[in-house]
Amino acid sequence: MIDWDLVQKLAHIQCTQAEIATAVGVSVDTLHRHPEFAEAHKRGAEGGRKSIRRMQFESATKGSIAMQIWLGKQYLGQRDNLDQRVNSEVQIKADLSKLDDAELAEYERLANKVYAQTIDVTPELPAPPDEQVSASDQTQEAEITRP
Repeated sequence: MIDWDLVQKLAHIQCTQAEIATAVGVSVDTLHRHPEFAEAHKRGAEGGRKSIRRMQFESATKGSIAMQIWLGKQYLGQRDNLDQRVNSEVQIKADLSKLDDAELAEYERLANKVYAQTIDVTPELPAPPDEQVSASDQTQEAEITRP
């Protein structure tokens, strides 16, 4: 005889079907043959997930910053902003003294081409209103600083 209350309790704590079968002393196939299993397992597993979710929300409302961040990512689509700057500085150590004039010119052309392709992807933010300088203020500053 299978203890369906035990099945439900084990499913509540998210035990696998194999673990449940072992605990009640039958095979997984035997559990699957009983129509009561699907309902008891579903009730228990869903109840366990609701309990976990409830505890997470309680933790967040009690001030857990980590839980607030995690729930924001899960339910509100929030994400971490990644630094988008790319460090493209590559140091090449080469003995250029062994190059002839044509090779040296080609090296310089390629180096200039690489430096010309460098792109800064850092977004520029407007200055806060109290730090913005008007055109008339710039003119006055220029007149004051002239010798």
